[in-house]
Amino acid sequence: MYQEPHAVLPRATHDEMARQDFCSSLRKMFTVELFPGANDVYYQQLLPAFKAKFGREPANAHEVKQLTESSFYFRGSDVVGRAAQELVWDTVGESIERQLDTLNGQAKPRPSDLGTLRVDPDFVTPRYIDAVDIHVMPGNFHTELGPDDVFAGALYDRGVHVFAFGGLGPRNDGLGIAQAELMRERFPDFKPRRILDVGCGPGFTTVPWKEYYPDAEVHGIDVGAPQVRYAHARAEGLGVAVHFSQQDGSDTDFPDGHFDLVSSMLVTHECPVPVIRKLFKEAHRLLAPGGIMLMDGGAPNAADPFVQMRTSWFGNNANEPFSVGFKGLDYPKAVAEAGFAPEQYFTAQRDPVYLKGQLPPISFFGAIRD
Repeated sequence: MYQEPHAVLPRATHDEMARQDFCSSLRKMFTVELFPGANDVYYQQLLPAFKAKFGREPANAHEVKQLTESSFYFRGSDVVGRAAQELVWDTVGESIERQLDTLNGQAKPRPSDLGTLRVDPDFVTPRYIDAVDIHVMPGNFHTELGPDDVFAGALYDRGVHVFAFGGLGPRNDGLGIAQAELMRERFPDFKPRRILDVGCGPGFTTVPWKEYYPDAEVHGIDVGAPQVRYAHARAEGLGVAVHFSQQDGSDTDFPDGHFDLVSSMLVTHECPVPVIRKLFKEAHRLLAPGGIMLMDGGAPNAADPFVQMRTSWFGNNANEPFSVGFKGLDYPKAVAEAGFAPEQYFTAQRDPVYLKGQLPPISFFGAIRD
């Protein structure tokens, strides 16, 4: 479970690393064995028993949930999944708290920096962010523990590596690479001048854009000041010039038509539907003619009530309350309502770079601005 060191990556002691390795193994067991194993339990045991009793299949996800709650496998699996979720952040967080003053100092901007950092002292965190600890991550993406704080960024960087059992690669950038590769393959002649990564977090999905399009000016924005502070220091440590700023992706301060590519990864499923619509509208405003919006998601909700219920697991057990609404949105319609021409909407799939075979292909959608 190697994570490539950089200037602000938290360093773990021997005992801290042992605990993190345990959490990572527990998460991998849940993700690779327990969660998929529920399919066999449901389709081979619970569903036949339900049909024998009622003469029909469950009518909706609510009936499926009631059925699975009677199963020891499902109850036990859910306990393991939730426990692993909490343990990751608690274990990694204790390690970061020990060295936080040092990390905060290392993250401060310097005159020699390749990129820039802007933090807004008057920024008001949206209520849907402030009210929920997404992923059960204490303080969510935005909470500041003190001046010049990077705790939430460091927690997400190291925590995601443990959470994904190293499966996103040594830089946690597997999803960003998949997105950039998809873009380059689908639009081989595309030469963007400016790229915007919305909801950049620690920069996992931002840095690859600069690496794939070195001549472009790349920006990353996030609602969390600790995220962009950390992302800036991380990019500088990796020797990559990126411009980070604390902004809401649904209402930025960039001028009209400023970007040729507006992207996001793992953002829309953590937003209420009205906010998702605003993200699309703002992307349309920010794009120059011929510019491209590219985001993950957009796959229609499954018709199978069991699959629908499993989608809601993340809302019920991992503090992702908007995941069901995200799956139910009519994306082509919402993108068209944001101003994009319907015929310019597209979808694509891409295998995860590092977890191919362990996770399903990633669904992407996008649109080209006229």
